[in-house]
Amino acid sequence: MYKHFLSLLAFFCTLLSSYAQLKIEKPTLTSTNKAFAIVIDEESYLHTKDAVKVYQKAVESDGTPTYIISGTFARPDDVKKEILKLYKTKQSLEGVVFIGDIPIPVILNNSHRNQSGIASDRFYDDFSLNFEYVKQDDNQKLVHFYNLAISPSRLYPSIYSARIYYPKLRKEETYEALNSYLAKVSRMRRDNILDHVVTSTEAKFYSGCPIALKDELKAYKEYFPFLKKQVGDLKQLDFDANLIANEMYRKEVDLFFLRADSTPAFTHSAINRQITQPQYIFLDIDSAGAFNHFDYTAANYIFNSGNTIATWANSGSISKEGWSINAIGLLSYGVRLGHVHNLNLALGTHLFGDPTSHFRTLDTEKLNEKIASENNNTYWTNLIKKNNPTYQNLALSKLDSKGSDFSKTLLSEFNNSPYRTVRLQALYLLAACNNDDFATAVSKGLTDEYEMIAQQSANYAAKIGDTSLIAPLAYVSINDKSRLRVQQTVNKALDVFDKRLVEASLTQALRSSNRIGKEEEITAIRSSFSQKNASELALEKLLDKAAPTVERLAQLNLLRSGNYHEHIRSYLALIADKNETIELRVALTGIIGDFIYSRERNNIILNCQAILKTKIPKELKNEIGRTLMTLGYIYP
Repeated sequence: MYKHFLSLLAFFCTLLSSYAQLKIEKPTLTSTNKAFAIVIDEESYLHTKDAVKVYQKAVESDGTPTYIISGTFARPDDVKKEILKLYKTKQSLEGVVFIGDIPIPVILNNSHRNQSGIASDRFYDDFSLNFEYVKQDDNQKLVHFYNLAISPSRLYPSIYSARIYYPKLRKEETYEALNSYLAKVSRMRRDNILDHVVTSTEAKFYSGCPIALKDELKAYKEYFPFLKKQVGDLKQLDFDANLIANEMYRKEVDLFFLRADSTPAFTHSAINRQITQPQYIFLDIDSAGAFNHFDYTAANYIFNSGNTIATWANSGSISKEGWSINAIGLLSYGVRLGHVHNLNLALGTHLFGDPTSHFRTLDTEKLNEKIASENNNTYWTNLIKKNNPTYQNLALSKLDSKGSDFSKTLLSEFNNSPYRTVRLQALYLLAACNNDDFATAVSKGLTDEYEMIAQQSANYAAKIGDTSLIAPLAYVSINDKSRLRVQQTVNKALDVFDKRLVEASLTQALRSSNRIGKEEEITAIRSSFSQKNASELALEKLLDKAAPTVERLAQLNLLRSGNYHEHIRSYLALIADKNETIELRVALTGIIGDFIYSRERNNIILNCQAILKTKIPKELKNEIGRTLMTLGYIYP
């Protein structure tokens, strides 16, 4: 009892000490514009105060009033409280940057597929999310673990955020590095036109599909209208270390996209010469932004003497199921990096560097102000009418999604827009609607000229599982052999449907084609479908109650790889069965949480609600809660 009392006393002393040392310095600029906040730990501020003050002036010279919050923060919650206070003022807040040793939230239960935890500043910038504190890391005192509590299934960031954080592996260089970086940002011009773009994508990133790589260039030309159409203004490099390093050193380069399946060794090669020149570098590489580690790749690009101001990177594994830069064209119009980042956000995506930086403003729309201000549906509706794909993409994302005509507007843009990037944006937003208009777009999207749309449509078709999508999928499987990645995704999608219907649709598609030897192909298809497929065999073993639990659980690795809609009723029966092991019931509950777009979604929700009304172990109850949250249903 006495030890417990001492522990509590120590905690409250630490808490009081933290608040006693907290200091908030108000902006030196008087303005009605939304404010920005620099949050920095006391020790870092002691060593960088002059540089921070100059940085504050640089941000304010752009019309953004800037606070400085310094102090000792025991937990992430302490930081968030101060951010919320500023956000709730009349002036409010548009964004923050964390400099130095600001507590790092690591979310443990961020998805059913990732149980290891992911560093995420969505803790600070998305006020709609709820978290439960778990513990402080034993070795890294800056790291704090949280569980994601009942929250919306999608991210709705209230402000933007970024980090200026030097890796702990080189701790002795920290303050020199912070001072140098802040000096670089403060003297950087904000009137540079975005007219030089370089991209390099590892071939296997797009499953080795050359058409996907070619289409990438076409999308960039829509995003970046101010390229001068000269050699070197838009380069698509082979994924070669020397070629990439050379372009990293070229002073004309404004923006560099680097995509790879895993962190390549040469990502550190540019640092050997201590210079990277692109103002903004996009690192679509696994864990390149894992700032909870002692070292992380993204930091190497901003903490050198070159012109790089910011990097985009993910603190966990990247997802190749989507196109993560569909708002990137806004950079061409002088929109701040923070605003652009927030329009394509995931739990693990982060900005490293100054989020207020931007390229020259080349429009009369005052988009920074419009994005930061309250939503104006009339303005965004009118902006769609402008013949500009970047404006249209932004407007679609800002429209009131609660309006009854929202999905109809999206479907109209998807059907009629001449711009591939607008059609892609409409498809992504329709996914959030998750209704008949979405399924209609997916069906049409399978044959879209833009490879990314066709591939994404096939991916969505598998997740929806509606039988009306089988025939369009079969048509593409037979008639679109040139787009390798689309073929792979379509064939994987067909695996999740009733194989009898798939066989019939493939046979019909072949009979309607002009293919030579189609009768032999039909015979081969019939032969393959006469045998049980892998998911059927796995389900049989899962349902075999006489089999060892370990063997039954092993089947979940395969069943987790696809949305097998035909298996849902079997999954739900096992979850409800009190005679089954809790381990199996919890694992299956995690699997059904991935059926977000499924035609069985409502059935899953109803069954989960019914199970919650019964007497079940707490572990299962919590997992069902997470599944309902993932499916977009918030239960009381």
